[in-house]
Amino acid sequence: MTAKVLHAMTIAQSLQLVKGQLKTLETRGYEVKALSSEGSYAEIFEQEEGVKVLHVNMEREIALKKDLESLFTCMRVIRSEKPDIVNAGTPKAGLIVSLAAYFCRVPVRIYNVLGLRLETTRGIKRQILLMAEKIAAASSTHMLAVSPSLKRQIVELGIAPADKIKILGHGSVNGFDLQRFELDDEMKRRVEEKRQAYGWTGDELVLGSMGRITKDKGIDETVRAFTELHAHHPNLRLLIIGDYESVDAVSGWTRKTITDHPHIVHEDYQLDPVPFYHLMDLFLFLTKREGFGNVSAEAALTGIPVIAADVTGARDTLVDAETGYLVDPDSHQDIMEKLGMLIDNPGLRDQLGAAGKEWVRQNFSNESLWEEMDHYYRSCLMERSSVIGEAQ
Repeated sequence: MTAKVLHAMTIAQSLQLVKGQLKTLETRGYEVKALSSEGSYAEIFEQEEGVKVLHVNMEREIALKKDLESLFTCMRVIRSEKPDIVNAGTPKAGLIVSLAAYFCRVPVRIYNVLGLRLETTRGIKRQILLMAEKIAAASSTHMLAVSPSLKRQIVELGIAPADKIKILGHGSVNGFDLQRFELDDEMKRRVEEKRQAYGWTGDELVLGSMGRITKDKGIDETVRAFTELHAHHPNLRLLIIGDYESVDAVSGWTRKTITDHPHIVHEDYQLDPVPFYHLMDLFLFLTKREGFGNVSAEAALTGIPVIAADVTGARDTLVDAETGYLVDPDSHQDIMEKLGMLIDNPGLRDQLGAAGKEWVRQNFSNESLWEEMDHYYRSCLMERSSVIGEAQ
């Protein structure tokens, strides 16, 4: 019998986080479908992955009436599809889809924790988000965490016990397509086109940032550090890739500086970010929280050194002082010292960049994580069939 898998994310754009995984599971005998809110990327994902995307619109923010509507809609979809496994990731899908799967008695219900929004919230909102995490965890038969430090946080917050939570391999959401990050002739051409478009000669030293432009991602601190460093290093440039968000928005000063500073280049979200990494000489990742810091590992795969925040999820993406540096994202002095070391020492940049590339290649390939996922699904199905058999 073919096991039916329903893989859920809150928004269509998040499906790219599992690109290749669902297609691979289909080749291994699973019948796989995805579920997300409606969005243009859903069609792209269907075409590239060859996997049907079902739609249940979900609000990313707390919206009780709409959340209840989403829950009932999701229950109808699950009753129609009758999956054997539901794998729900991202916070709102984790809650709504896991709860719907519980009410519909799906045998294997996996809450795939990709991060904890509550880490950077306070007061009543934090309590609501914590309760939502506990409900999602209780509704699930199994849980995944995408990094060791995230698992520790889940346990410390009392969301779920350690023995319920598994990490696949060394962590990450999906692993990485190692070949995609190589600097072949076609990639060199694309990188050079971008460099010329920005008016760069190749003599610049480019500091990079990739991700949503929000306070949580440390963009305020990134722009502040760049402006201070640029006064002493006129060849320094800042390349920021990502979209502005109205929730958790950066300061007005930060936004104005990004727009007006002659040596800051801003590009919106990119489906293929790899050429932009190859334009960078070092990567700064001052996030306040992550599940697993994908962009940090991606930057390392292009051979550039990474300075990452010593916070949940991000700290698992490098080996401190061996493949990059961890910093306190709230310590301006720590950030400036580490940036200064790398700006002033090209040999150290090369050393850390090479070590980081090799470390990520050894520990986070797509293939190894997909193999782990296959084994995990099979073990979950066997375990649940045994439990259900004993209960009958």
